[in-house]
Amino acid sequence: MHENIINNIPTGTIDKSAIHGYGLFARHDIPCEAVLVSLDGLIVPWWVYKTRRDMASDAFNEWNALTPDVLLVRPLRTKYSFINHSRVPNCKIVNVANRLQVRTMADIPCSEELTLDYRLEPLPPEYESGPGAKYL
Repeated sequence: MHENIINNIPTGTIDKSAIHGYGLFARHDIPCEAVLVSLDGLIVPWWVYKTRRDMASDAFNEWNALTPDVLLVRPLRTKYSFINHSRVPNCKIVNVANRLQVRTMADIPCSEELTLDYRLEPLPPEYESGPGAKYL
């Protein structure tokens, strides 16, 4: 079912989530401040992402906001995209020279769902007022 997903977080496994659809869960105990993944991709203005999304079938599958107007985008789906939103997250995104790292904020026991607070990214205003806002 998830065979076309890039395994960029080997410490996580995809499973049904009580939060939303599918989530990413710890495969084993993970210590606090562990780097789960470094996210890379293309740095593009929001309008480029929006134009490609609206006009092309090969639109980017994943993105993170670097600023409200600039995104880090990836064309292929990775395990990162299964990390669900929580207002009490156990992971955080750290921006190190436009290379984003996902780090744990606490010790995470085996089988616990990995979560991020999406609201802490500098989201484009259009996203915050559009359909994506339902996940916040």
